[in-house]
Amino acid sequence: MVPDEKRLKDDFQWLISNSSILQQKNAGKFVAIVNRNVAGLGETAKEAYDQAKKAYPDKEPLLDIIPEKEFLLL
Repeated sequence: MVPDEKRLKDDFQWLISNSSILQQKNAGKFVAIVNRNVAGLGETAKEAYDQAKKAYPDKEPLLDIIPEKEFLLL
């Protein structure tokens, strides 16, 4: 596995594991994850992405939106 792919997979697992915590304060916002950390947060994906790239210019962040309510993905 390519290092960036492994990091993105790890970041995705971290996001899933911490989604309840993130949802409590950041529901409806976009989040950018790098190295299992919130590297960017904003009202738009671009805002979250730009914050993450400023903090980690050499890494591509994992972007997602934090849902308003708990949901089940099948």
